[in-house]
Amino acid sequence: MKKKKFIKVAKEVIDLEIKALIKLKNSINESFNLAVQQILKCQSKIILCGVGKSGLIANKIAATFSSVGTPAFFLSASNSSHGDLGSITKKDILILISYSGETNELKNIIQYANRNKVLLIGIVSKKDSILYKASDVRLLTPQVKESGGIVPTSSTSVQLALGDALAISVMKQK
Repeated sequence: MKKKKFIKVAKEVIDLEIKALIKLKNSINESFNLAVQQILKCQSKIILCGVGKSGLIANKIAATFSSVGTPAFFLSASNSSHGDLGSITKKDILILISYSGETNELKNIIQYANRNKVLLIGIVSKKDSILYKASDVRLLTPQVKESGGIVPTSSTSVQLALGDALAISVMKQK
């Protein structure tokens, strides 16, 4: 492949992500305010979880919350089924991130949160998903076109931007 084609591909990827971020910007609604208000009222810690690329984004968002003075940590979805759910208390807020909202690894966490009345904020793109339906606060992200087909690119950019927006909104209010 010629060098000029690499530049063309790069610009196409970036254009798709810009379009996705514009869709996100236009979709921000009162649920975002509710999420920020709940996080501000949290008496304990914010726990973020996701699977795969969404898990990497959740880990980064947890680090951002911690950096701006809101106690937060990342919970591994796979480890949660092996005892790590015990690190979640009723005073915590659980933020689950999933593009589809149907990820098997999150189902036990969703059940645990609902059973123990842990506030659940879902960041998800599908209204008919388990995560969307089970969440106390629903942050619906737009369905977007991924670069290269199915590789999470635009969707993770949207998740990251939304998480950054939450963390900075909380920081500015504090």
